[in-house]
Amino acid sequence: MKSFYTLFILGVVMAVFGCTDRVSEGDMSAIDKSQNAPGDSTVYGLVCDGTSDSTLVFLPNAGGDPITYNIIKATQKKLVFGTPEIGDWIGILVNPKKKNEAILVVDLDQLKGTWTYQVMPELKESATKTKEQIEAELTDSMRAILFVPREYGFTLKRHGQASTVGHIFKGNSLTDESLVEYPPVRNYTGWHVFNGKLILVRDTMDMNMKRIPADKVQQDTALFVYMKTDSLALMGKNKITGFHRRANAHIANERAQKAAQKEAIADTIKE
Repeated sequence: MKSFYTLFILGVVMAVFGCTDRVSEGDMSAIDKSQNAPGDSTVYGLVCDGTSDSTLVFLPNAGGDPITYNIIKATQKKLVFGTPEIGDWIGILVNPKKKNEAILVVDLDQLKGTWTYQVMPELKESATKTKEQIEAELTDSMRAILFVPREYGFTLKRHGQASTVGHIFKGNSLTDESLVEYPPVRNYTGWHVFNGKLILVRDTMDMNMKRIPADKVQQDTALFVYMKTDSLALMGKNKITGFHRRANAHIANERAQKAAQKEAIADTIKE
């Protein structure tokens, strides 16, 4: 009998725990109690027991009892991003005409992590040769060293912090001597959701390490297109970019970093 009551109490505690704050696991955070940005109609809170493909049981950040939302249409229209699980921190948009219906759901806990897409370098312009001439002179071994894919993207962390994926260091100062160049890397330092869209905040420091005024910090806005465990698709400026989840930024560009070091050694030998 004593063990029965112990198990019963433990079950109650776990149920409550799953619908309130939870202990962080890796980069997952407990309930976020920050205020909405001005103009943001997203409602934030935690997923509760009883949630399914048609129903979302939701504990809002504002507190109070859990609220049940109908998400049948959101599911049918593929506007449920991620797979909400008990205890996950999520953001929802509520139908202004039907207060018990959520028209968009984003699992913010599952959104956290490192997301990357692949980029390839291009031959640089030359004052003396065309790109076609340069390419014709490249040996297979040179191509293998030069044309190495890199992973670009970002890592979304707790408390709205972000970092960039894509920076590669060659180990010398001869980067300009390379025959190829990669697209520029955008530096992100923060993120948040605004009315169901992902906002990526760019670097808040200028080239002279002076802080940029808040009203002049650049942001990139993206629409959610798709998100599951290891895949993410975002639309920005009428272009959809597909991302894959990586364990971390270092692993994402491990091969590219080694290739850059090889190229740096080759450049040094040529001197």
